Amino acid sequence: MKAALFFIGLFFSCLTLLAQSEQDSVDRFDWLKINPTESYADFAWERLPKGITQAMVELVVASPYISSNDPINLFYVKDQLLALLPCTFEVLRWKGDGWENLYKGTSSGFNCHPHFFVREGNLYSMGRYGFWEGHSELLKFDFVKGIWDPVSVSSPPKHYGGVGIFVDGDRVFSILGEYIHQPSQLFEPEKNGYVLDLKNQSWSSLQLDFPEKSENSIWILPAYDLKDYGIQLYQLKANLGLLLVHKKENSLYFAQNNDFGKFKQFSVAVAFGNSAVFFDKYGVPTFLSPEKDFEVRYKKVGDILFTKPSPSYGLEEWSFSILAGLLLLMAGGGGLWWRKYHLSKRSEPAESLPLAEEQGTVDGVEDIARLVAKLLAQPVLLVDVHQLDQVFGASELESLDYRRVRRSRYIKAVNQQYQEKEGKELIVRTKSEADKRIILYRISP
Repeated sequence: MKAALFFIGLFFSCLTLLAQSEQDSVDRFDWLKINPTESYADFAWERLPKGITQAMVELVVASPYISSNDPINLFYVKDQLLALLPCTFEVLRWKGDGWENLYKGTSSGFNCHPHFFVREGNLYSMGRYGFWEGHSELLKFDFVKGIWDPVSVSSPPKHYGGVGIFVDGDRVFSILGEYIHQPSQLFEPEKNGYVLDLKNQSWSSLQLDFPEKSENSIWILPAYDLKDYGIQLYQLKANLGLLLVHKKENSLYFAQNNDFGKFKQFSVAVAFGNSAVFFDKYGVPTFLSPEKDFEVRYKKVGDILFTKPSPSYGLEEWSFSILAGLLLLMAGGGGLWWRKYHLSKRSEPAESLPLAEEQGTVDGVEDIARLVAKLLAQPVLLVDVHQLDQVFGASELESLDYRRVRRSRYIKAVNQQYQEKEGKELIVRTKSEADKRIILYRISP
């Protein structure tokens, strides 16, 4: 009897040790991304981090809450494995045999293409597009109430959503974004960016001080946040590669990279510290380790320059504010005249302007042929409105109406000539597969 009890006790002790061993063997990654559009039929599941199973991936990909093609983000928060679905507010928690939705609300569509991150045990979401405009709203998940609460911050950039969003302690870099407000036809790239001070809860602008900034929109190019580095897929002149934000140095580096496509299109990506690995649909890995070959591959291209945050005026600053107000009033007389004069010049309907007043025409066959050649030379066949405006030379125009008119007339002229020669239109207006509200243009030679 004693022997039997001994072996029973030994059996359960072994089970306890095994369970503890399995718990300890879980790989605590910083983040893991799952592409919901990829097929996992031939995926090598054993290559995933310990603790991530085939069932976890397949069940979350099949989730009825998915409403976009953006990657699903997995994080560990207070020993909980959570899955976050872009363009919805759903927060899914793994409970051993399935995913449980912690979000108790019903809203969606506000946080498309967001950046999720964990800080001090709290879960955050930032930006970057929703309800027809860009934004940089910071949201914090309340695990008790099951809702997302907005975090109050001062001086947030209006209509702006950053592409590269990188967290460094109390700072959040938000760079190379875009100003979007579709009702007013606002689509403007931001070639610099902003920084959010989480401690003071205030935004301020920053400048990316490097001369060779890309002329192409990077809105659809992904960015990845590592411990000490921010990685933005980037095209520097004709070179595709990685723009690296060195968080501690406040510096910018660039490295041409032949694995550009693998970092952009993957099945699963996972990050540990300053390294990340990207798996294709077969589970074949491609490694990204900036600090491993930093000195060899990365070339410094510039620095990050900061401005002071916008002040929060107190009683001691009232005298300054009053003085500034008086000066503004004194300047108001002249300013009103100047504004009235220039607004009258700009208020003329854009549709009534001849092409000559739009700083360039496409009256000649040769002009149209040059545009066709430029379009066919584009490195990608699917472009956004900014890339198309750059080809047409419209991005330099200050007025959005002028840009829209030039774009419309140039598309018509190019398509008419291409239709006559090739029997089809060259430029086809379409919608983004990731977000049907975003208009893209397909170059169809």
